[in-house]
Amino acid sequence: MTPESIHPHFHRQERTDPITGHTLTDTAGQPWVQEGDPEDGLRIYFESEESRRSYEAIPTERPEQDLGRTLSNDVDEGYDEG
Repeated sequence: MTPESIHPHFHRQERTDPITGHTLTDTAGQPWVQEGDPEDGLRIYFESEESRRSYEAIPTERPEQDLGRTLSNDVDEGYDEG
């Protein structure tokens, strides 16, 4: 059993420009970005360089940076004071 048969590579591609919403029928020569690793990640194609730059300018969310905040209720509101 080869590693490829256990874990085949997907080579996923998205042909709909996430900025314009237009689906590309021919991706030859179109700008693209690779999200994730080249074998199992996602290649996203864009209608134009401007569209690609707009996509790359979107800030990346980092939820792990907010883990220092507590979700517990530290105020005494709602407790029976009797």
